[in-house]
Formats: sequence, structure tokens, C-alpha cells
Amino acid sequence: MSQDSELPRAVRFLGAAIDRQAVLLRPSGELDDPFFGEPTQYGTAYHAFCNAALAKLCPSPRREIVLDRAERGLDAALTHTADIDLPPTLSEFDRATGSTKRSSHRDFTWPAILKGYRLLREAGSTQAGKLAERIADVDVERSFRSRPPSNWSSVWLSGEWIRLREGLSPFSVDQIDRWIAPFFHKRILLDTGFYQQEGLANSYDLFTRFHLADMVAEGYEGSWREPLERLLVTGLDRSLLVQLSDGSLASAHRSTGHTWTIGAELAFFTLAARLVAHVEPARVIPAQAAARLAFESFIRWMRADGTYSPVENCLQPAARVGYERYSADAHYSSLALAFLATAVLAGFDADPGEPTTVSTRPASLVEGAPTHRAVIHSGRMSVQVNGNPAPDYDGFGITDVTFGPSRYLQFCSTTRHMRSGKLFNLGLACRAVPGRSPLTVIAQQALELAGPIERLRESSGLRLLATSAKGWPMRVLTRRLLSEQREGGSRFKYNLVVEVFEDGAAIYEATPGVVGYKTLLVPYVRDPGTGTTTEVRVAGNELSLAHGTEEISISLEQDIEHVMHLPHGYENRRGLCGLLRVDLREPVEGITYRVHVHL
Repeated sequence: MSQDSELPRAVRFLGAAIDRQAVLLRPSGELDDPFFGEPTQYGTAYHAFCNAALAKLCPSPRREIVLDRAERGLDAALTHTADIDLPPTLSEFDRATGSTKRSSHRDFTWPAILKGYRLLREAGSTQAGKLAERIADVDVERSFRSRPPSNWSSVWLSGEWIRLREGLSPFSVDQIDRWIAPFFHKRILLDTGFYQQEGLANSYDLFTRFHLADMVAEGYEGSWREPLERLLVTGLDRSLLVQLSDGSLASAHRSTGHTWTIGAELAFFTLAARLVAHVEPARVIPAQAAARLAFESFIRWMRADGTYSPVENCLQPAARVGYERYSADAHYSSLALAFLATAVLAGFDADPGEPTTVSTRPASLVEGAPTHRAVIHSGRMSVQVNGNPAPDYDGFGITDVTFGPSRYLQFCSTTRHMRSGKLFNLGLACRAVPGRSPLTVIAQQALELAGPIERLRESSGLRLLATSAKGWPMRVLTRRLLSEQREGGSRFKYNLVVEVFEDGAAIYEATPGVVGYKTLLVPYVRDPGTGTTTEVRVAGNELSLAHGTEEISISLEQDIEHVMHLPHGYENRRGLCGLLRVDLREPVEGITYRVHVHL
């Protein structure tokens, strides 16, 4: 498959990844996980759908091979979806001990089954008639445990709409309308194009909006058609701005670092470009460009052994780096590849005859309640600031700095120390005395915004002002400052100013009114699993990070007292990480530094 130069690049990639997965298929059609050795969650359904898609996209004799896989897989997926008395597949995985748990995730199988069935019917499969009879018999209210407005329910609802269109559902359009209503009544912010799930995750926002957009693409004409079309436009605008310059999704809460989020971007942008063409033609080209950028990000995460990674690093499954407790290869790799298949079937073209680039037009998204986040873009650069971090997932301040497509050396998501669980972002820390004294790390503080995040009128940038929930910790205060703190009784303030240029960013961080010893922390991806590791060099007031041919530098205006390099014990969504602790020599109120990408 991967050697067939006549096929489009996206189809070749999809075929190679699915072929590699297929060695894990049981005779029954169920897909085993490569690490746990048995099926997990909804992997079988999405693997089957991908094979059904390839049956349409590929010529013979490949068509017969993938058609057989699709038929067996859909049979197994439908059997498990319809009979809730069958034991659930593995769904929770403890990294520390390898323990597993089971719970029902059948909700996710429905669109894969319905779309797969339709593709088999179009391919002339002899099994299509029997599948249709079995699909018609499924009791969705019994099989699927979630209800609107849960993001899970948007998945089975999009499948149920297809079942209705195929004449196999016992429900009416009116019932579909009743199921859609809670999304708009309780969770969707229509003007800003945002779906609110617990934690305000960018991943679940995108996931839910894709499935609602897919209903529009599938011909939904109920009473919510107009709001869904409006959400398609406002959601497209938001998705364009929360896509980082490397093509990935800006960090926020869980699942952001899974490759299915990039696949969902690719599928959503492809659908949106088609659906808005007649009403918002100016948005078509940006959507198509964003889809191509997502594809360039998507293909980075093929491992050296030919398996597609479910997370944004190429480390082996046993490493579990970037995995959530609910994620494993069988289902999350299949889900990511299914989004790619959806995009290709909807007309995605990865070979437009021109190189994939990022926009040179400065743009920004500055959000108030409920997210309190901002993303600034210019040229190859994107910077995200999070003023409302999700506990245990995100640190306060700068969470993402990306330098364009086809690169691995990026600052993507908050970095975690694996032993202590402490979170680190690129940014400021404070200490009371010179030397390697204890730190108060801004990213770890419970800070409250003193007002909305502000755009800088004179440049592509932003300003953030926050205050601490409590006074300064005693360990970072000199006696004089401690006395002033007690007398004043005020909480400390934090100020952040970020200006983004086409080749870098200038950053100022300060504690207004408090002059003290400052430290810059630089967590960086050391090993993304590609066979290349990042090298660190220090010369004067400049730090250089080199990952193969990729290089970035960070220069400070203030003199450095010393640099401590901690190369092990940290990780984030992009792989195993290291940390640079850069202690400044003289007491200051704030620090100024510049991040620069070398092309």
C-alpha cells in the first residue's frame, strides 16, 4: 500500500498505518492492542471503518483484502455494540502497575458502524444486507449510556442520524431534534463557537463540534439546522485560531496531546471548507490550508516500526508517555486514522501542488470567561497563554510556543516532573537569596486574573496581570520584604507581556513592586522517540537547543549567575523532557527574554 505511488499521499499513509495494525486482528475481526494483547474500547469499530474506506479508495487486489477486514471487523463491532450483556473491553490502564479496568464505551462505535456499513454496501459486499438488519435491531437507548449534552452522546447521535437517513432507525427527526436541544441549551456558546465540557478542554470542544458538523454534512434538516450552520462558522473561526503553527491543537486540559485531535482538526476543516463554500466563501481557503497543516502535523507521529502513535510522540507503547489513563493504541490510533479516512472521503487533498505554509498575517484569539486563554500567531510562530489552567493538567502562563510545521522541537503543553507531579512551563520562578535556593514557580501558583487578558494594540501580542490567592511564600522573601509583606498585607502581583514576531517572541515577566532574585525555567522536549535527542548549549546570556537540524535560541537581557541542566525525570505530550534552570545574577523586578527560531 505505502509503495503505490499512484495513490494520493494521504491514502498511502492511511493504508500503511492500517496494514501495520492489521497484524493484530483476530479471526473474529476484533483488533488487539499491541501492548495489552486484547481489544480495547472502540478500536475494532474504527479499524473496520478505515478498511471500508480503503475498499473505496484503493484498486484491486488491495480492495479484496481490506474489504474482508472491514466485513469481519464490522461484524464483531456490531455484535459487541448490540449486546450489552457482553463484557466491556479494556478501558482504563494504570501506568504504575499495569492494572486495567473495564467499562462500556459502546457510544463511540455507532458512526463507525453506520459509515462502514454504507461503504460496504457501495462496494457490493454480500454482508451488507445482514448488517442492515442487525443495525435496525439495535436499541440505542439501551446500548449507549451517555445522554445529551455529553460529548459522548454527540458521537452516537451523529451515527443515529445516519441510521435514520438509511431508513433503519425507529426514531423520527423530531426525536433527533429533542436530543440536539440540550447541547445548545446547556453547553454551546454559539457566538464564540465553543462547546463546554468539564475542564473546558479544547479537545472535547473540537470533538463535539465535529460530530455536530458531520450531521449537517449528512443532510440533517431538523429544527436545529440554522444554529448548527451558525456553529459551523463560529466554530471554524475558533478552530482556525486555536490551531498552533505546527498544525496541532493548543493545549488545554485532557486529551489535547492525542493524535486524534489533529485528525479531528483535519476532518473538521475539510468538512467546514465544503459546507461554508456557498455562504462564507472567504473562509474556504483558510479552512483548506488549516487542513493541510493538520495533515503535516498528523504524519509526524508514525513510529519507526510503522505503527501509528495515538499520542504526539513516537515513543513505544510501553513507555506510556503522553497517554491518559483511558488511552491505549488499539482504540486511539484507530480513532485518529478514522478521522484521516473521513477527511479523505470528504475530499481532502494533501497534494495541492504547493508547499504547506503558515499564515504570515498576525492573528490572535483572546478569550474571557470561561476559558481565559489567548493564542497569538505570526508567521511560523504561535504562543498560547492560559489564565485558567485545569488542575493537574496545565500550568499557569505560557503553555505552548510552536515554530511551524514538520518540526519536533517545540514547547507544547505543560511539562510534568514524573516523581513529584509538579508542573512547569517556559517562564518565571522566584527565590529569596542567590544561588540554587528554593523556587516559587509561577506556573504552579494559584493565580487569579486581575482583569481580562489584553491585546497589545501596537503589536501582535498580549498583556496579562494576575494576583496570588495568598501572600508570597516565606521561603522566597528576604527579611525586609517579609516585613513589608506583613505590614502591607497585600497579595503579590504577576505581570506577563508577550509580543510575537514571524521568527520568535519577546517575553517580559515581572512581580510588580517586588524586587528579588529571579530564575527562568526552560522545560524542553529531549526525546520524542524519533531517534534524535535535543542538545543544549550555553554561551553568555544565550541558550541554544538543537534537535537534529532544528534549532531555537533563548537570549536574556539580564546577566546569568549559573545554569543548571536537569536532563531527566520530566515529560509532556511530546515526549521525555529536560529542564533548564537559569538563575539570574542581580535582584530585579522582572526579566526580559527572547525566543528565536533558526530556519
